[in-house]
Amino acid sequence: MIKEDLVAERIAIDSYREMIRYFAPFDPTTRKMLEEIEATEEEHADDLADLLQNLPKDLRN
Repeated sequence: MIKEDLVAERIAIDSYREMIRYFAPFDPTTRKMLEEIEATEEEHADDLADLLQNLPKDLRN
């Protein structure tokens, strides 16, 4: 389940990055909001990766 959540976070991060690139040229407010959300998603992904790394090897699969 942790792996699935990590994959979902990575997909969300990629989606936010695409939206940031789209809005950057003409809407700095939306761009900034999306950058903040993307940063939070990065933190979530890092937390999940750390959690997964700290699991015993037999539970990681």
